[in-house]
Order: sequence, then C-alpha cells, then structure tokens
Amino acid sequence: DLTREFKFRWSPHTWRGVPIIASNMDTVGTFEMARALTKHSMLTCVHKYYSLDDWKNEMLTLDLRFVAPSIGANDEDFERFTNLYKLAQDVKLSPDPIYFLCVDVANGYGEYFPEFVKKIRETWRYLTIIAGNVVTAEMTEQLILSGADIVKVGLGSGAVCLTRKISGVGYPQL
Repeated sequence: DLTREFKFRWSPHTWRGVPIIASNMDTVGTFEMARALTKHSMLTCVHKYYSLDDWKNEMLTLDLRFVAPSIGANDEDFERFTNLYKLAQDVKLSPDPIYFLCVDVANGYGEYFPEFVKKIRETWRYLTIIAGNVVTAEMTEQLILSGADIVKVGLGSGAVCLTRKISGVGYPQL
C-alpha cells in the first residue's frame, strides 16, 4: 500500500493519497490523466492551456482533491485562477472547491517568483500550493518561507527541455 497522509506547512488540509504527481506538461497534465490517476488516489497538475469553458465542462467529473490547476506567475495568471476558482465555487456549490494549485515557471530564480507565491498564499490561505521549478536547497527554502507547501525540483534536465535549449539554463540532477 503506497497511500500516505501528508500535513503541510501552510495549508490546513491533510491529504491522503499516493505521492505520485503527473506533471503539468500539456501532453501529460490532462483531464483524462486526472480522471485515471484519481482512481488510484494520485495527483495531477493540470496544464494551464485549458479554457474556463473546458474546465466548466469537466468540473463535475473531477475530484479536485486530486487535481491541481496550473498557472504561471503573472497578473494574467492570477486573474485566470481567480475566475477558475469562482467558477468552481459556482459549479461545486462549495466555498473551498479547489485544494491544490500549481504555480509553475521554467526558472524559479527570478525575484518576482517568491513574491508571487506569497501573493497567492495571502489570497488563498487554505490552498495547498505547489511551486517551482528550482534546483537548490536555498531556493526551495525561500519558496517554502514564501508560502509553498510543495516545491517542484528540476530545471533544464530533460532531453527536450526548452529552458535549457533556448536559454542555456539548466542544472544536473538525479
């Protein structure tokens, strides 16, 4: 049995499930993947390219205790998640319909990133926030102190990683 129970630093939720998370890549973090992994109590970070209409059509079929919508780290993404959250409240008839949020950037070392995570934490105190991508203990600590509950680790290591190919930024990791 791989099921575990997790308590987070900031989020008041206790989560019980299998600690495997499908990435928010557009070919992986799909609604179809979320439905499949939810059956096994696994989490899916759903990619950020779905529209509000797409979400509306899927909202009732998804168990949002195992689904993390994904956003970037700018004002447009903040507004998009605000609208998604309101939609989820209306559809699910619940004041707290979303448990997880994945805040994802290719390179989490800009000064704006911990500040954005802090803004998310201050706005939605009860969300379990997944934030990344970073590769050092120092930046992991900074994101946790800024309000992240889970930190995504990995930067430029994939064979098809555009961050590394375009910017030359990456870090070897196991």
